[in-house]
Amino acid sequence: MNNMKYIIITILYLLSFPVLAQTSKVDVNLNVKHTVGEVSTFEREKFIGVHAGIRENDWTKYGDAKPLDIKDDFINKKNVYFGRNTGTITWNINSVLNEDPNRPGFVDLDQLRTEGEKHRNNYLNNSDYHSYADRNKSHILATQYHPFWPDGKLTNKGWAFSQSDTESEPFGTATGEYCAHFIKEFYGSGSEVAPEFFEVINEPVYEMFGCEDCGETDEGLEQIFKYHNTIAQEVKKVNPDQKVGGFTTAFPNFDYDNFQRWEKRWNKFMDMAGDNMDFWSIHLYDWPTFQNKRIMRKGSNLEATLDMMDHASYDKFGVVKPTLISEYGAQVHTMMNQQWSAERDWYYLVSTNSMLMTFMDRTNTIAKALPFIVLKATWGTVGDVPYNWRLLRGENEPGSLSGTWVYTDLVKFYELWTEVEGTRVDHISENVDIQTDAYVDRNIAYVIMNNLTLEDQLIELNVAGLGDDNVDKVEIRHLYSNGGVPVIEENSYNAAPSQAVLKPESTMIIRYQLKANIDINETSDETKYFASTYYQPITSEAMTFDLSKVELAENGEAVLRIGLGRAHHLSLKPTVKINGQLLDVSQNIKGDLQEERRSFFGVIEIPVDYELLEESNTVSIQFPESGGHISSVNMRVYNFSLPIERSFDATEPPTSISTESLEEQIVLFPNPSNGGNVKLFFKGGLKMDAIRVMDIAGRTIETIVPEGSEVTINTSSLKSGIYLIQANVDGKVVSKKLMVD
Repeated sequence: MNNMKYIIITILYLLSFPVLAQTSKVDVNLNVKHTVGEVSTFEREKFIGVHAGIRENDWTKYGDAKPLDIKDDFINKKNVYFGRNTGTITWNINSVLNEDPNRPGFVDLDQLRTEGEKHRNNYLNNSDYHSYADRNKSHILATQYHPFWPDGKLTNKGWAFSQSDTESEPFGTATGEYCAHFIKEFYGSGSEVAPEFFEVINEPVYEMFGCEDCGETDEGLEQIFKYHNTIAQEVKKVNPDQKVGGFTTAFPNFDYDNFQRWEKRWNKFMDMAGDNMDFWSIHLYDWPTFQNKRIMRKGSNLEATLDMMDHASYDKFGVVKPTLISEYGAQVHTMMNQQWSAERDWYYLVSTNSMLMTFMDRTNTIAKALPFIVLKATWGTVGDVPYNWRLLRGENEPGSLSGTWVYTDLVKFYELWTEVEGTRVDHISENVDIQTDAYVDRNIAYVIMNNLTLEDQLIELNVAGLGDDNVDKVEIRHLYSNGGVPVIEENSYNAAPSQAVLKPESTMIIRYQLKANIDINETSDETKYFASTYYQPITSEAMTFDLSKVELAENGEAVLRIGLGRAHHLSLKPTVKINGQLLDVSQNIKGDLQEERRSFFGVIEIPVDYELLEESNTVSIQFPESGGHISSVNMRVYNFSLPIERSFDATEPPTSISTESLEEQIVLFPNPSNGGNVKLFFKGGLKMDAIRVMDIAGRTIETIVPEGSEVTINTSSLKSGIYLIQANVDGKVVSKKLMVD
C-alpha cells in the first residue's frame, strides 16, 4: 500500500448526475512568493473578523451558550478578530453624558473624562479582556445617524448636538468634538487599544432620504460631505494619528442613471471631503432574491466598483487611498421576515466567500473587510422574527425563540477559514469564474478555490513545488449547499489530488501537509498601473488611454482591465489594441452577466502578451456603438524572477471550457473507492458500448454492458490496489485508473 502515496489521484466531489458543465485548469507554484503591491501575506486581522467588539454583552448575556465559553471557542479556537463597534460611543452620548451647562449643544467634557476613566479602569480590572487584546488591534469605531447628526434629535438625556453652521463653528463641530474626546478618553493609557479606523457616520444617505432612490437633494448630499470634513478635522485636532474615513455608503451603484449616482455622490464626496479622508468606506451586499430577481455584486460588478474608486482616488490624489468594507454579505429579501433557516444562511455564506476572495485579491488597497455577521442581536427582534444576520440563535429556533444559544450556519464561514495563514504564492485560474488564492506556512500549503457559477466545475489542479515523496497528508474542506443546507465536507488523503469538483457557488480549501518546509525562493511582484484618464463616455470612435512608468522584468504576465457600464442591449466586446497590437477579447465575464440589474457594470479582463509591453503604453478601445461609460482602465503587471510555465496559454482570453480528449472526459466517483459502489460516466453524456474492470496485470475481472451513459461498479469484492477501467466509446477504447483503498 505504500506505493499508493506516489500516485497522483483524482478526488471528485460529485452528486449522481451524468454531465459536468465546465472544466478549468488552476496552476499554483508554491515556491514563488506573490506580492501584491507591498503585501505578501494573508492578513487575518484584515479579513477574518466578526461584527462585534471585545466588551460586547452578547458574549455572555441572555442565557447559556454551547459551548459554554462561546467567546473563547469563537475568537481563539476559530482564529477570529473583533471588528466594529457602534454601540459604546452611541450609548454614552445617548444615555450617560450631559450637555455642557456653559455651551449649549456641546457635551460636558469634564463628565466625559470621568466616564472615560471608568471605561479604561473597567478594562484594566478585567483579565478576560486582556487575553483577547491581540484580537482587537484592527477594529473599527463608527457612529450612527442619531443622535449624532445635528438635526435637533434629542438624546435620552434631553439635549441635542448644536446645529450651528458658521465660519467659527462649521456644521458638525459639536459632534466632532465629542467623537474626538471619546477616542482620547475611552482608549489608551495602558487600556484598550484605540480603534484603527473611525467611520464618521453609518449610511447617512440612506438614513437621511429613507431608501435608495427617495428623492435625494444636492443640498442634503453636500451637507453630509461638509459634515465629514468637520468631524475629521475635529477628531484630528485631538488625535492626529487617527484614521478617519467615509461616507459609509449603503448602495454604491455608480452606474445608475448613466453614472449620475457616481457624479452626485462619490465623485462629489471625493472632491469635497477627500483631502480629509484617510480611507473610503462602503457596504456591499448581494440581493439574490430581490423582487424575484437575482441582483448580485459578487464577480465583475464588485471588481468594477472597487476599480472605479481606486482609479478616481489615484486620479484625484495621486495615490490609491484604501477602501474599508465595514459590512458585506447578502440580503435575502424573500426570507427577511421569516425566522432563522439554514437556507438563508447559505445565501449569506455564498456572498461572503465570493466577495472575500475579491478583497484578498487586492489586499494592498483594502483597509479592512468585515462580513456583516453580528452575535445574538436580541435588539433586532421584531415581533417573533429575530435579526437575520446572527452568529448565534436559540437552540429551539425556528420552532420557538428559546433554548441555549448555539451557532447558526454562519459559523461555517469561520470554520472553513480557521487555519489559513502564511505567505501568498503564485496562482492562476484558466477560468475567471473560478476564484483562486494560495498560501504557504512553512510545511503547510493552502490552495483556495471559489466557484462563482451555478454549475459544477471540474478543476484540473497543477500544484508545483510539493516535492517528490514530500506529501504527508492532504485535507480538503468543501463548503457547499446540500438541498439548501450549507455543509462542510471534510476528507483526508495521503496523496495530492490532480482534480477536484467545485459544486455550485461552493468554496474549497485544500490543505497540504508536507514532511519538510517549502523553500519559497522565487518571486512574482504584482503592480497595478492606472491609465492617465478614467470615467469617459463611450462613443463609436476609438478611445485611447495611456499607461506609463510601467516597470518590467525579463519574465512576466499582464492583464488589462476595462471597467464599463452600459445598457444591456449594447455590446460588451470592444476592439482593443495595446501599442498598436490587436488583443483577443473574451466575452466571458467574471460572475453573471447582470441581466437583472438596471444595466451592466463590470470589468472585462484581457490577458496581454508580456512581450508587447513597454515603459509607456497606449491602449485603444473602440465599441461598435455609442452609449455608457468606461469607468476605469488599468493593467495588472506580474514581474517574475524566473520564467513560469503554465498548463494553459495565459495570453489567451480567460475561458470557462477546456477542450478535452475522450480520456479526459471519463469520470470515476469516488476515486479512491473504499470498497463500495463507484459510478462511471462521461461528461459529454456519450454512450458506452462495453466496460471492463481489469487488475494491474491486465486480467479482466468483470465485464459490464451499460444501458446508458452511466455505469455503477461494485468494488466490495476487490482487494486494495490499483485497477484499470476500460470503456469502448464512440469506436475508441479509453481507460482510467481506479484505486481501491
